[in-house]
Amino acid sequence: MDHEIGAEERITYGRNDRFPGGPVGGGRFWLDEDGSPAAKLGGPEEWRDEGMIDVRTGDTFTVGGQTWRITDIVDADSDDAYLMAVRVS
Repeated sequence: MDHEIGAEERITYGRNDRFPGGPVGGGRFWLDEDGSPAAKLGGPEEWRDEGMIDVRTGDTFTVGGQTWRITDIVDADSDDAYLMAVRVS
């Protein structure tokens, strides 16, 4: 699925097939040493060499030629954790 710039997506544990070049999925969510939320993302073929990537609020990732910024990581220390990302280019 192509997204317009400014589109938002919610990424939870497992697969999210709504990304062109995806899937993108959350592999793990946690609070780091200073209590800030963090997550591991994985899935797309283009990340094969990197495997899963660690992300925090404000970080960006690119999949299928689209760049996304993490705007929030919610309930990182629970089974209901998810992150919100907005397409920036």
